Amino acid sequence: MAENIVHDQIILGAGPSGISYSLFYEKSPVIIEKNNHPGGHASSYVINGFTFDYGPHILFSRDKSILDFIVKSLGDNVHQCKRNNKISFKNKLVKYPFENDLSSLDLEDNYECISQFLFNPYKEKFKNPSNMKEWFLYTFGEGISSKYLIPYNEKVWNVPVEKLSMIWADRIPNPPAEDILKSSIGIKTEGYLHQLYYHYPEEGGYQAISENWSRASDIHFNEEVIKINRLDDGFEIETSNQTYQSKKIVSTINLSSLFKTCAHWIPKEVVEAYKKLIINPMYVISIGIKGDDMDKFTAIYFADKEFLVNRVSYPCTFSEKNGPKNHYSIQAEITYSPQSEIANMTDEAIIQHVLNGLKERSLINGEVILVDLKRVSESYVVYDVGYENHANIIRDYFAEVGIDLLGRFSYFEYINIDMAVARSIETYQRITKTPLTKEELLNQALIKISNTKR
Repeated sequence: MAENIVHDQIILGAGPSGISYSLFYEKSPVIIEKNNHPGGHASSYVINGFTFDYGPHILFSRDKSILDFIVKSLGDNVHQCKRNNKISFKNKLVKYPFENDLSSLDLEDNYECISQFLFNPYKEKFKNPSNMKEWFLYTFGEGISSKYLIPYNEKVWNVPVEKLSMIWADRIPNPPAEDILKSSIGIKTEGYLHQLYYHYPEEGGYQAISENWSRASDIHFNEEVIKINRLDDGFEIETSNQTYQSKKIVSTINLSSLFKTCAHWIPKEVVEAYKKLIINPMYVISIGIKGDDMDKFTAIYFADKEFLVNRVSYPCTFSEKNGPKNHYSIQAEITYSPQSEIANMTDEAIIQHVLNGLKERSLINGEVILVDLKRVSESYVVYDVGYENHANIIRDYFAEVGIDLLGRFSYFEYINIDMAVARSIETYQRITKTPLTKEELLNQALIKISNTKR
């Protein structure tokens, strides 16, 4: 049955971006969600007593106020862990980040990394780097860059590193020279300090965050947006269940879905900009193992080309309740280009490749009792050279017609949940012109969540 109400605004998508944005309103706007649960890309699933996320998610942030808000929103269902990440390099496990454990390398590799960092000709050659290859060489030197940073980033993003935009440099900490020198001679140092300690829900996987928030939100589940029509004063939104009218839309759904629903009125130049954006799909291979995990790694990164996996994570390290007692789990990710041969691999071939690779590296110690493969069609937003221009054409156009884009796959930016909340605050402040500060909005949202009956 169609709704006769004309809404001031409607939110598309009940992931962390859509839900957090709705929390800042006294009366939450309607959220339309195609699934039967909240969380979007940051949701979880359970198989035979094992809880997995759709790709690993952990909670950390440089923004203490946002981190405190998310942690407090979980109540007692949260705990803190210390990072125990490794990098697989020449049959060794090197501490993450790579430049903070050079002493674990063979002497020749260690020497090349430290000497080419200290006596770096690229400091002159690339004073103003124009892409990520130049920035890596300028910042870390030839050794660290060629041995790990360049091959790993090419493996994850599936484009030559010289085609990656400088925007990604803002996400990678620039380590002090003293730390790299200490690393080379074996003095313990830690890098990426903002993620050295992280939080994770004890139960329910990462989706527990969105579940808590959703109880204070007005979400219409099991409704997929089929078509959006422009009206003289707003929009008509046709879903699989009913039709809505709204003066404004905040969209957090994938751009691919949004463009399909609006295809009959989007200008050609905006469509062309969209076609130039790159988003990589991903295989997520989840493995349940009978036995004890003595290492308690959080993640291992792989830069080598022969092993397709770029990262494995350990859900039962995030929380013991992510698996049955005396069991643990591993989750492997393979990002790839839709045009690559990897895209045509069968489920059986992918699973066998992953299991063989992990066993060859002695990373499975126990009986494999569960293997699950999920194909995630859109996962990694790629910041290639020209990305900002194409993305801004799309963002500006939709904002002009009354659709604000928000979230990883709609605003099209590679962000974690803390940045999603920050973007939601910025969008709310701009749309409502509220005088409230970030801290005041977070406090109001937390009270709203706390007052919701559970």
